[in-house]
Amino acid sequence: MIIKIPKLFTGNNYVDIVVLASIFLLGLTPLTTSAKEKSVYGYLEPVVLYPDKIPLIAKLDTGAVTASLSATDIYLYKKNGKRYVKFKVSHPKIEKTLKYDLPVVRIAKIKNRASEEKSESYDPRPVVKMPIYFDGRLYDIAVNLIDRTHFTAPMLLGRKALDKLNAVVDGTTKYTIQ
Repeated sequence: MIIKIPKLFTGNNYVDIVVLASIFLLGLTPLTTSAKEKSVYGYLEPVVLYPDKIPLIAKLDTGAVTASLSATDIYLYKKNGKRYVKFKVSHPKIEKTLKYDLPVVRIAKIKNRASEEKSESYDPRPVVKMPIYFDGRLYDIAVNLIDRTHFTAPMLLGRKALDKLNAVVDGTTKYTIQ
């Protein structure tokens, strides 16, 4: 099998310069979203949970797909044929326990951690929309509900939320938002 390699240079200096300039300029053109359009944050950042305006710390985790919020007393039920969930936002680092009653967006299947000894490899978790204030802007993000009281941060922001926030994470820093 013979593969023909196209001849890029013609011997005509003008054409050769145009070809080289085109190759150079194509290399400078970003094929995806530019990092300049994104802001860099540390792996721990402050977030305000709305509408109650409760400050809390979120872990920005590029290894997680979805966002999680520390919740206890999670109770799923149906109202008018739709799924709802009652829960408390609770964590040792949150001064006030908040009660919510929200529609369920979906039930997520979250992979269990390797350290957890459970018979199932996935945990079903209710997902709700929660408004958060992050770096001067209000966002509506989907969060799954799980008891995170044994973790340092009551909220985890995974890749889907980070994309919505236009965030890039520097794992060597924390608390970059003033």
